[in-house]
Amino acid sequence: MGTVNRTQGMQGRQPCRTLVLLLCSLAAVTNAPAETYFLGVDVPAELAGTDYLPHQIVRSQLAVYSLELALPQGTDIAALDLRPDGSWLFAPAHPVTLDGSDYEPRDLVAVDGGTYSLELDGSAAGVPAGARIDALFFDPAGRPVLSFDVPVDLGGTLYGPSDLVLYDGGFSAYWFGNRAGVPGYANVVGAAENAGGLVLTFDVPTELGGTLYEPGELVDYSFGAFGSRFKDATWPPYAQLRGFSFGPSSGAVPDGGSVPGSPLEIAKAAGGDITLRWDVSCSSSDSDYAVYEGVIGSFTSHDVKLCSTGGATQATITPGPRSSYYLVVPQNALREGSYGTDSAGSQRPQGPGSCQPQEIGICQ
Repeated sequence: MGTVNRTQGMQGRQPCRTLVLLLCSLAAVTNAPAETYFLGVDVPAELAGTDYLPHQIVRSQLAVYSLELALPQGTDIAALDLRPDGSWLFAPAHPVTLDGSDYEPRDLVAVDGGTYSLELDGSAAGVPAGARIDALFFDPAGRPVLSFDVPVDLGGTLYGPSDLVLYDGGFSAYWFGNRAGVPGYANVVGAAENAGGLVLTFDVPTELGGTLYEPGELVDYSFGAFGSRFKDATWPPYAQLRGFSFGPSSGAVPDGGSVPGSPLEIAKAAGGDITLRWDVSCSSSDSDYAVYEGVIGSFTSHDVKLCSTGGATQATITPGPRSSYYLVVPQNALREGSYGTDSAGSQRPQGPGSCQPQEIGICQ
């Protein structure tokens, strides 16, 4: 695994507010590698005893695999990215016709609810015919970062199969693999940005800094050094991991300490109700909030009070019959974030019920 950086959210933390009920705002996020990611394969591959095909998007969680989405037969995946709103972007490995439109391996195609549309016209952008996009992610500004399966001349600059190229109406260098020490025989066939560094995967066994990394293995690159992020020891040696994307992670609401902004507050409302107010999540991908209620003295008892506030940063609720505490947890279309940390600085666990699976990411 790569280096794990931890932010201790309890330092300088404000006392919990008390107004009949105990209310604790969320603490900081733990910056740990995402354990869930989505992938494609280049050939039919047996993963943990189940066969998966090149047109299928596969979910992986610590080498436990399941089918997430099947594209039409023959729509083999070369590059893949999952957007925070739950839609997918991919580059087809071969020319394909979808919903009456033709797409090339140099194009990016969006799929949302079974509807396909052109996201990036590779020909119009200046990508040479015969080049295939085989790695894809988006930078914090929402611009695509791409890698190609062959050397390509873009705007007068030659990029190799291990390079990453930013597209923003024109192409510019994002990361040169050879300058980082990637050997010339290796092709980057999957990439993502996570916790300020890159995560890569290669098409062949690749030696980096004296360590051999296998196809299917996720490799961290940060501060000039490579390290293994995740390796499935049973990954079939004949298969490439063709594009991958981490599940969109969620952040935290302000905690009065390391997560900036106004922390959770309480006010009396009419008829014995209470109104909770907080500032927006630290993660730009979050668009909604869940509210959980637990019994004071049993601080893992929090259960669902609201699964959505409609994106509002306040909610008026009727409190339970006993002294209660409340947690506000941000969420995007697919994941919820931090429940805060306990007095030891550890992330609070999800309770008996939860609105969505949890994936805690970094604040951005």
